[in-house]
Amino acid sequence: MPAGSEVKVGVVGLGYFGSHHARHYAAHPEARLVAVVDSDPERSGPAARRFGAAALDDHRALIGQVEAASVAVPTSLHHRVAGDLIDAGIHVFVEKPIAIDAREAADLVERARGAGVILQVGHIERYAPAFRALLDRVEAPRLIECVRHTTWTGRATDVDVVLDLMIHDIDLALTVAGSTVVSAEASGARIATDSNDVAEARLVFANGVVATLAASRVAAVAERSVSVSEIGRNLAADLSGQTLSIVTGVDGTASSETMTLAAADNLGSEISAFLESVRNGAPPPVDGMAGLDAMKVADMILAAISRGQISSPDLTNGVPA
Repeated sequence: MPAGSEVKVGVVGLGYFGSHHARHYAAHPEARLVAVVDSDPERSGPAARRFGAAALDDHRALIGQVEAASVAVPTSLHHRVAGDLIDAGIHVFVEKPIAIDAREAADLVERARGAGVILQVGHIERYAPAFRALLDRVEAPRLIECVRHTTWTGRATDVDVVLDLMIHDIDLALTVAGSTVVSAEASGARIATDSNDVAEARLVFANGVVATLAASRVAAVAERSVSVSEIGRNLAADLSGQTLSIVTGVDGTASSETMTLAAADNLGSEISAFLESVRNGAPPPVDGMAGLDAMKVADMILAAISRGQISSPDLTNGVPA
């Protein structure tokens, strides 16, 4: 793209996250928010007036009007909406999870590759200062422990807690381990909806790293944390408070340090990364393949919960059969 030109963008879905996408684009010096899309005019109308954009009720109306778009509709609609935009040559930033399952995710990745467009996935915790500080300091992980507990909000009830919340930590565990998952053991419980609202999983990676993940959307107390154990030390990131604690033990003694990271706008960082990729054509930090990799593991966990047993990947062309 010409230097200094604005990227014409649209936002599809004006729920909690979509409204924040629109706000960021409207304020970004390298973007021009052309339109917002939602089937509910009570959402699209006020957002359009607030940000000086057109209000639309069909994502396909963006075709020919924008170069890039954020897709923040319910997960069950990700494949259809993102797919239509990708096929039209529009760069897409789709909120997590990339799709409802690995088959749909793989299809989006392939279509984006064929269309030559950017496909970014909204695994926002990759941009959290505490996680980035942890990742910079990890050397040889042995055990990864992730806890993601939220109080009940009633949002994202169209999907299981694995796709709603645990998908974040699946992506973080894959990033830290730097390997593929060879087995998953998991359990879940239904509390407030017809699908699992609480889930726990144990992942074993090909390089020997083990990860335990615990997610709940009906917890009494909120917590978002990632800890990594190595020989002789432990690194613990509080993703809510943005702190990183490191405990090192040598010859029976231990020393510890805790650092507080400066607050950051993680979504703002995601938006900027997406726009930069659109402008220069380089892959984004969290691309479609990262979204697909997380979804493959999520499918394994869901299968393990469903069958009540250990699930190993059954791959056909790289996608769980």
